Amino acid sequence: MGGKTVSDEDLMHRVQQRRDEEAFNLLFARYRGPITSYVYRLVGNRAEAESLAQETFLRVLEKSDLYDYPKRFNTWFYTIARNLATDFLKKKRAIVPDDFQGLSESRLGPAEPEAEGQVAWQEELERLSRALLELPVPYREVVVLRALQGLSYREIAAIVDCPESTARSRMDYGLDYLRKFYRRGSAKKTDESADETPP
Repeated sequence: MGGKTVSDEDLMHRVQQRRDEEAFNLLFARYRGPITSYVYRLVGNRAEAESLAQETFLRVLEKSDLYDYPKRFNTWFYTIARNLATDFLKKKRAIVPDDFQGLSESRLGPAEPEAEGQVAWQEELERLSRALLELPVPYREVVVLRALQGLSYREIAAIVDCPESTARSRMDYGLDYLRKFYRRGSAKKTDESADETPP
């Protein structure tokens, strides 16, 4: 069977109708990286993100009868992951990342160990991680879903259960916050450079 040509919705329908293991494995292969990356950016802890991603796939199996075929699978799937991450964050405060490498997954791509700018690249990942974790969750999740996962505002609105206009305004706020965060960082670097200049 040509797995690449079968839609997510049709694969999920097969899981729903006959617990098709091959269909589930294809969905797992397509979504494991993106969903782990998404949850990691919400909770800031690699081990917890992997655990929550696995729990998301378990929920897909357990609650397959709740999937409304042929509606978009990714909207339903990300909603499950979001709910699990939100519950986790309610139980624990956001954890400082123990591993910034997770930020290079999905859209950003893995960093090349031999690249000349490895140190600078790692510093940028750390700054991005800090900035995202400082954003309140309602804004953070929209920025992650839109800028890093590439979902449409309509899909995001369905996932976070808000009007599309609210999703857009949260994105605007989130991006504005990130711009200010980076400007503060640049200004600080400039001040530090000035302090190091001999009299």
